[in-house]
Amino acid sequence: MENILPILIADAPEALIGLCGVNLLERLLRILQRLGFRRVIVFSTTQEIVGAELAKPSWAREKVIVDLVPRAIGPLTAQMLLEEGPSERFLIVPANIYCDARLLAALCAKDSSTALVDSNPPEFAQSLIRNPCGPALVTREFLFALSPAAPFFEELKDKIDTRKIDIVDAAAEDDYIVTMRRRVRPVCFPTPAEQNRRLAERIILDSAQNGTLDLPAYFHAPIETGLISLLCKTRITPNQITIAGFIIGCSATVAFALGRIGLGILAALIFGIVDGLDGKQSRVKIETTEHGKWEHHLDYLIENSWWAAIAFHLWRSGQFPNAFYFLALLIGSHLLDEFAKRRAKMATGRLLDDIAPFDRAFRLIAARRNVYVWILACGFLLDALPQSYAVICGWAAFSAAVHLVRSIWICDGAVRRFVGVRS
Repeated sequence: MENILPILIADAPEALIGLCGVNLLERLLRILQRLGFRRVIVFSTTQEIVGAELAKPSWAREKVIVDLVPRAIGPLTAQMLLEEGPSERFLIVPANIYCDARLLAALCAKDSSTALVDSNPPEFAQSLIRNPCGPALVTREFLFALSPAAPFFEELKDKIDTRKIDIVDAAAEDDYIVTMRRRVRPVCFPTPAEQNRRLAERIILDSAQNGTLDLPAYFHAPIETGLISLLCKTRITPNQITIAGFIIGCSATVAFALGRIGLGILAALIFGIVDGLDGKQSRVKIETTEHGKWEHHLDYLIENSWWAAIAFHLWRSGQFPNAFYFLALLIGSHLLDEFAKRRAKMATGRLLDDIAPFDRAFRLIAARRNVYVWILACGFLLDALPQSYAVICGWAAFSAAVHLVRSIWICDGAVRRFVGVRS
């Protein structure tokens, strides 16, 4: 984001309207920090109110230096923007909007002056979206060409209408998010009216939901959304949710090792829901951190401790003398599965679970923690725990074999296409 100066136009009360526990100004500042910005100018005609809000501590934007510039009541002009520094490009954003981070990133990637529009608002957000959307990236040369006293946003709209400025069209942006395994339509809309606040929050909550990986997740998703709609309006942080999940996961391990299988399965089922809350809370409130990526490794450690603890219980109780051999098969299958998925991602840039219709269908029943827990729960209720443990280990081996075959097929196809292009 070199040579780009973000300037937010923040006037109370619109810029301080809260959605999902975070006001619009704060949300934009958090997004800008994660886009790599370290200094932001905030213009405001209500500097005392906005200044009091900015003075509140916020670890989620602590790396951003915010300069509050008082502004007289009246329209923003090109001259005001030019007075704020020698930057070659300015990212101008009204702070009374909700804007997907991908749209701001798309603007910042442009070299020429560019405005954000949405040529085909999605049906679920049509009542919220207005055109032009508001944010724009403008060059110093573009600002010099404008009338110094004319309202900036009126001149910007005129440039859009007469096609004298490039555009980023939200409707044309790639909506697939690899890490979330799903398509999420990026949107930008102004402060919603009171009667539309619930709709706006539903859009934000839905945009933070990961793509469904397995059948149990279909039951988890609405529960997670309901819980996050409450948690996001509290001071509970994603890290605190992660710690709670860790305690629940470890409790399941202890229960399994002590032979309290029913209690362990219950804790594992709860963990399956809690495990999705920390990531969703961080995405909804823009509180993502680099440390959050390590949470997946912690989950993997907890899950494997369950299978080891169950194997120990089955071996010690004499119910399944060969339990540790099956545990080795389970872990080996997981490593093979990870290898196959890594190769497919390197070849395609997408997760193996979401490349083709077959992969998306198979992932619903493929070997995975939630599927394992459901199988174990059925085995426990049917008094067939050893058999259900053998089933999950065998299913892990079968799933890994399917993914390995698919990985070889996909990588081979990618090589053939590459050779065809080169020739």
